[in-house]
Amino acid sequence: MSNHTALSTQLQHTGIIDAAKAQQLQTAASPWWLQILLGIAAWIASVLIIGSFLGPLLALADNNPVRTVAAVALLAAAIWLTTRKQEFLQQMAVAIALAGQGLLVYVIYDVSGSNDETARYACAVIAILLLLSPLNQLHQRASLSIALLCLLSLVSSAPLLAVVSSLLAIVAALLWCSRLKWAGFAQAATIKSLLEVITLAALALTLFGQCLLWLDTGYWLDNRLDMARALYSALGSVLLISTVFWLSRLATVPSRLALLTIAVVLCILLYPASGLLVSTALMLACFYGCSRNWYALCLLSMLLAISQFYYSLELNLLHKSGILALSGVTLLAAWLLLQRYQRRLV
Repeated sequence: MSNHTALSTQLQHTGIIDAAKAQQLQTAASPWWLQILLGIAAWIASVLIIGSFLGPLLALADNNPVRTVAAVALLAAAIWLTTRKQEFLQQMAVAIALAGQGLLVYVIYDVSGSNDETARYACAVIAILLLLSPLNQLHQRASLSIALLCLLSLVSSAPLLAVVSSLLAIVAALLWCSRLKWAGFAQAATIKSLLEVITLAALALTLFGQCLLWLDTGYWLDNRLDMARALYSALGSVLLISTVFWLSRLATVPSRLALLTIAVVLCILLYPASGLLVSTALMLACFYGCSRNWYALCLLSMLLAISQFYYSLELNLLHKSGILALSGVTLLAAWLLLQRYQRRLV
């Protein structure tokens, strides 16, 4: 008996999971390389099937009612495929559903007189409504990503984008810190997909906010970039201090005061590097939520934020080097202080 099977059997005997869940956990997953090959084959097969279905249909009657019927048929086929447990069919369901969504959005775009703003709203609404159907996690992530991208593309104010980015980071931190509570819910898989999409969006937007003066955003955002950067840094500092305050709630009073003082000092030193502040807060939340992959992704985001901050031209090299050196000394002093407090408790 493998360790995986033994663990699921032990959980069943102790009453933590039922027989159906134990059987699901004991099902051996395919190797990662086989999953990749199945995914590639499924997407190729889906493209061929969609092309052979839509090509003749649209050639015979290229109008919006026919496109609508074809889109609904594709979505119905995708939902039916999600009820099958084979990985090949699960990948096909995602490809066919995305084709149906795209075709339906094109119909709305054409009906609205080529109004791209209406099409983006419609795309977001369709993607959110599809969450009510029995989608697999891959399709849930794809639908949520599409909906979020469509809604973010409608934001044309830099300060508003900073607020939205901070709100996404706050929601992600709250969900990671409360993972033990919602992990047992019936909709835990959907919440997990939502959490991953929000976390990825928060990391991307906070790095984008740190690079606002680097990028030419005049075609999309307004010119209030200084206010937006100030909001990014201020709200990122609040998020980091709040995360440290909550995670240290079980520590001793001296340890907690030391941690909060360190967090405040880091927020003051790294105020120009808003991406580093938010990435650090999310890294702590992911570590508490026991997600090694997202913890590593947050570390990568921190490295990117440090690199952008170090090679930016807003401050001189001596100033930036001094900020980073003081931040490192602060973290080293914090580590030594916490080690001392821990030895006293043993």
